[in-house]
Amino acid sequence: MKTLLGSALLVVSSFSFAEQPAPVVDTEAGKVQGYRTDEGISIYKGIPYAANPFTPERRFQNPQPMQPWQGIKKTVSDSPVPQPGRSPAQPLVGQAGDLTLNIWRPDDAKGKMPVMVWIPGGAWIREDATESVYDGSVFAKKGVMIVTVNYRVGVDGFMHFAHRPDNRGIADQIAALKWVQRNIANFGGDPDKVTLFGQSAGAGSVAIHLGNPETKGLYQQAILQSPPMQWLSPADATRITEQFSRNLRISADPEAVARVPFETLVQNVLNVGNQIKDTAQWGRISLGGTAFLPVADNKIILKSPMEDLENNDSNRVPVIVGSTDSEARLYLVPGGGLQKISDKDVSTFIHDLDLPSGALQAYAKNSINTQSPGDIYAQIMSDYTFRMPALKIANIMRNNQKTWFYNFSWRSPAFNGLLGAAHFVDVPFTFGTLHTKEAENFVGVNPPESLSESINNAWVSFAKYGNPGWPQYSDKDKKTMIFNTTSSVATSKDPHIMSLWEKFRF
Repeated sequence: MKTLLGSALLVVSSFSFAEQPAPVVDTEAGKVQGYRTDEGISIYKGIPYAANPFTPERRFQNPQPMQPWQGIKKTVSDSPVPQPGRSPAQPLVGQAGDLTLNIWRPDDAKGKMPVMVWIPGGAWIREDATESVYDGSVFAKKGVMIVTVNYRVGVDGFMHFAHRPDNRGIADQIAALKWVQRNIANFGGDPDKVTLFGQSAGAGSVAIHLGNPETKGLYQQAILQSPPMQWLSPADATRITEQFSRNLRISADPEAVARVPFETLVQNVLNVGNQIKDTAQWGRISLGGTAFLPVADNKIILKSPMEDLENNDSNRVPVIVGSTDSEARLYLVPGGGLQKISDKDVSTFIHDLDLPSGALQAYAKNSINTQSPGDIYAQIMSDYTFRMPALKIANIMRNNQKTWFYNFSWRSPAFNGLLGAAHFVDVPFTFGTLHTKEAENFVGVNPPESLSESINNAWVSFAKYGNPGWPQYSDKDKKTMIFNTTSSVATSKDPHIMSLWEKFRF
């Protein structure tokens, strides 16, 4: 009995210690209270920044302000939006409710802290701002406040309707950035020292914000990790909406779509994503990799994300931009697709991209791994999707603002070493979350801690002092930080490869 009682007391004591209440903080809509960790970090999860957009009157509309609440809202658990799960056993995750964000801050901070606002990626169809790999504790321990944002994705975030606003997921992010400006000082953050950062679709979102004059003043610098510059014209977006509706045998209007259960919607998002892979039928749309993308709506996106970035001088803020060595291996290795790619597949891909003659020979010579068709295909796909957009962004931004460029080249041992420096492998290193279950799938069980420290320290230095600690990228000196177990500064990629993409319209 004594042993059982002692064990029970230990469990209760441990639980209570781990879940100590954090200070109550006033926000514009009401008071919130998170929890403290035993590392001296206060965490607030699920703070509402916009009203539930899934109600009948708000569905497929731009985000609306929160109504005030009474009492203290316990903000101790995240609430991602409805989205596809990552396994057949869990086809739907998230819930319909208020749009929320999450905050990590150190308890012992003095004065106003620099703030970093993270936009998670997920191909515009997934996002979860509190996945364990995005835990902001390591940043917070170094005196930087982390905010991670949940936003609408897939159908609710990006499906095009003739009489509804486009890019609702991007509008959600803007609403969150405005919330940060109005509220973050109450948490100890400095609204005049905000770094906006994201990876994959999150970095693509950051690029859209940089090209959108409406976001001027909402952040003072930015980091883009593997930014895709994918977008759709209204005509192409209409085709996808029509295909989506045909699959469900409903009319292509918001009222009909709103009546479909979320689980059916998210499954059809994946189905349409597979259907548009037919290049003969869908043309360049099929090269986007996903069906639901930001739309050139003449409001948030005027022409295209890249053209807007070139034409908008108002948001010229200091930036870090870069990518991983072998981005596309994330999509080709886990399912065994890398080994199935033939010489014909490579030639067809080059033709579909309309790359100049000589592209195949150039890539065969410069392939990072071998000259197998799979490796060559992976490198072309990496450049098309992420690496060349990152380089072009750097070349645009360096003309008017401080710009730093990087390449992540550490090769993961996952999947028998085939994964390499794939897409997303850099993210656990960025957040210092190498030993989470999610991260181990990408980085293995014994990743180099020193590499994580190097990247995290660079991001912290940028947030605090506006300098990550390596030379700027300029027209004269295209200096690139190569992040690896031993990091070093070099010049950017082979100019012959870059020349193949000079006329490509991202």
